[in-house]
Formats: sequence, structure tokens, C-alpha cells
Amino acid sequence: MGQLNLHILVNILCIFIVLNVTGCSDKGKELKQWLHEDTGSYSVAISPDSRYLLTGSIGGYGRVWDIDKNEVLYSLQLKDNSDGGFIAAAFSEDSKFLVTIEQQAITRWMVGDGRLVGYWEWPDLRDVAISASGRYALIGTKANQAIYFDMQEGKMVYVFTHHEKISSVSLSRDGRFALTGADDWHASLWNLSNGEHVWSKNMEYKISHVELSDNGELALANAFVGQSKIFSTGATGTLVSQLDVKSRGMTVVSADFSDDGKILATGRAAKGIDIWDVKSGKSLKSWLPEVKHKVQPDSATILDLNISSDKSELLSESSTGIGQLWSLK
Repeated sequence: MGQLNLHILVNILCIFIVLNVTGCSDKGKELKQWLHEDTGSYSVAISPDSRYLLTGSIGGYGRVWDIDKNEVLYSLQLKDNSDGGFIAAAFSEDSKFLVTIEQQAITRWMVGDGRLVGYWEWPDLRDVAISASGRYALIGTKANQAIYFDMQEGKMVYVFTHHEKISSVSLSRDGRFALTGADDWHASLWNLSNGEHVWSKNMEYKISHVELSDNGELALANAFVGQSKIFSTGATGTLVSQLDVKSRGMTVVSADFSDDGKILATGRAAKGIDIWDVKSGKSLKSWLPEVKHKVQPDSATILDLNISSDKSELLSESSTGIGQLWSLK
């Protein structure tokens, strides 16, 4: 009877996990773990080559890390109190530049020495993406606009409009497209050669996250506790796949396509990492990240992810201040 009760309990626990993470998840195959921010991180950015990490602490300052050495290179802070703080950040493809945003300002830094090389006051910011060269930033705002901004010349190039606040932005590494998501339920693709609108997709609720593949061929859109769909960036935005979520939906806050666009990693707002087959939308792996015992409730938002170029490893950073390297083999 005791063994039977234990079996029933295990099944109940598995069902509970299914409601939060696709499949009966485990803790994944961890290769390394680092504690970066003991009090937790408010924002995070991993460089495309996985060499550097920016952690924006809850206390308002940011720190740039050498990931391999697990050392802080320097700290970044524009204000002397915790009223500021970085809400989003992005590295250029060559890790030469780092762009950070606070609610009322955007800044551009040299990664090598932490030197400030650009500062612009800008009201009501929400998200930022940076071009591969580090020259351009795509800035999402609460004013229903995403601005494609030339940081070298200090001028706006294009203005992409929505009917509600911008929630998420992305740029393709090849420089062809910008992708924007907003509270108007739409994800929109824009041509960066002329600033023209390519297509929009109604995701039936406010957009949580959008992500473009490095080659500019694929676009991910996710709605809060809702659907996640992958579209082609062709003229009509053909549906490639819909992620096969077993429960009623999920909220994605971070994502990364593999270099070849065949797999996708997503980080959930509530404690889950998922690996997907892009063509079919089927789940390949799902697991739960590490959390600190003192954290209550027992949760971790996956703030950023990066798949290695050979698809063998995944680097993740959570809101608990913990970074982890996972095996994808």
C-alpha cells in the first residue's frame, strides 16, 4: 500500500509539472553552474559568442562578466540610486559593443573596457535589440513605436508603429529584418532596406516575446500564456510550425534559434527551459533550472539563452542570478 501511494504521488507531481513545463521534465544535464547575482537579476544579456554576460541587478547597477573565467570585468551604473537600473540589454555580434536601456535612457558601451560611448535620453523604453555591427539599435517604447536608431550618427532611421505599447523587439543578424511585438496582439515584420511593413500576425493576445533567426529566415512570436508560432519571413509570412505545448499555453521571455535554424530554445517566465524542433514544432527536451533554496516561491524566470554554434550546449541565465551550461546531446 505504501509503494502504491508513492506511485500515485509521483504521478500527481508529474501532472503538476506538465501544467508548467511541457512534458514530465527533469533537471536537464548540467555541465557547469555559476552564481552571478546573489540577490537575483532584473535583466540579463548573453553575448552571441557566449564570452560575456551582462547582469542587471535588482539594486540598479549592472555587471559585465567573463563567462569562462567567471569573473566580473567591471560594473556599469548611470545613477547613484536604485531608481534606475537596466531593463534590457544586447551585445553586438563581435562582442565589441553593448547597448543597455533604462526606462528613460539608452546607452552604448565598449565591451573591452566598459567605456561609455553613447547616451541618449529617451522616454518610456521597454526593450532593445542591436545590429550585428553594433551600429544600430531597435528600441521598443511605450509610445506604440519601435525606433530603428543609428547610434553612430545619433539619428532615427525608421519608425515602426503599432496600436499599443511595444513589448518585444528583435533584429536578424544578417541585417534584413526587424520584428516587433506589441500589446495590440500583433507581431510585425519590417524590411530594413526600405523601412516597409512586410506582414503582421494576430496572436490573439498581448505579445510576450518575438525572436528572429540569425539568417533572417524565421520569426517566432509568443503571446502571454498563449500560442507560440514560427513563421517564414517571406512576403506572406507562411506558418512553419506551432510549438506543441501540452497545457493551455506558455509565456516565453527569452529565445534563441540555432545557427542553422533547425532547433529553437525558449525560456519561460515560470521556471522552464524547452528545446523545440523548428520544422515540426515538437518538443525535444524540457527541464527545470536551478533555484536557490531561499527563493520563495520556488521559481526562476529564464532571462536569456544561447545555443552553441555546434548545437551541443546551451547557456542560460535566470532571474535567481544563476547561470547554467547544459548539454544538448
